[in-house]
Amino acid sequence: MDFRFTEDQQDLIDAAKAVFDGENTSERMRAIVKGESVSDIWGQMGELGLFGLMAPESAGGLEQSLVVMAGVAEAAGYANLPEPFVELAGIAIPLLQQMGEEIALEQAALGKLPIGVISPLQTYNNQAEHCTKFIVTSETGGKLVDKADVSLNARASVDPLRSIWKADISGEHNELANHYGAVLTAAQLVGLSARMVDMSVDYAKDRQQFGKPIGSFQAIKHHLASVYTQIEFTRPMVHLAALQGGRAVHTAKIAAIDTAIFAAETAVQVHGGMGYTFEVDLHLFMKRVWALANEWGSRNYHMKKLENLILNGGLPIGAGTTFAA
Repeated sequence: MDFRFTEDQQDLIDAAKAVFDGENTSERMRAIVKGESVSDIWGQMGELGLFGLMAPESAGGLEQSLVVMAGVAEAAGYANLPEPFVELAGIAIPLLQQMGEEIALEQAALGKLPIGVISPLQTYNNQAEHCTKFIVTSETGGKLVDKADVSLNARASVDPLRSIWKADISGEHNELANHYGAVLTAAQLVGLSARMVDMSVDYAKDRQQFGKPIGSFQAIKHHLASVYTQIEFTRPMVHLAALQGGRAVHTAKIAAIDTAIFAAETAVQVHGGMGYTFEVDLHLFMKRVWALANEWGSRNYHMKKLENLILNGGLPIGAGTTFAA
């Protein structure tokens, strides 16, 4: 199966990545943690039309597929973007289209209507205080409700870059939301993994021990090479999940969680004692991994789904079945 993006698709992903990386700097993230005012990335993304990536052309969108959105979500993960861009562009907008909410769809595609999604697999909403409306999911779509009709309670987040809120109402399982949510969180985990590896490589080049960079030692190189290899194996699994759905979604989310945890543990080891400290940016990316690992289905949730498909659904297992239809 060919997972390569077209030139236009790759240009779109690269453009989004340039915005995320260029604007969400280490200084910006640290300012957010301190509660200081920061630059408005949301407005820039709206001007560039990034919110309308998956919206139909009739709503002013780019009508891109989920696999392209996964590429952009990976870029958002790499930048550790705090804003709920992926949730709006990749989940809320497709749900609005499924629901036939044309007016809200057009506004959301422009970034002028922040919408949160309330679903059984989305326990908390990031930056819900800024949302104007919420989609309460149902099996066939969902119901669009005003913020005034939802009681929100703030919760402490393991990720200091995000403010999370729990609504007093719950939705029903929606196949589209569950599919898109799991794929896009998996894609963000891949991006976070790649960033932590790059941070560790940079540190290993600068950190000196016994008169030479620690990156010249085989033990360090082998650890980082192992993580890099796992990332390269996980990325096409995420793309397959975007294209195919079904069991591929469960295997992709499990693989992405395992890869991200492996990347975080290795990065901490490479950084040594500094890896655990507040002074090193690594902890901001590691904590995002912990948060996203449980959104749109935890590892245990997806393992149980696979178990049911294998034991009760006759799902074939073994070498050669990962990319089977």
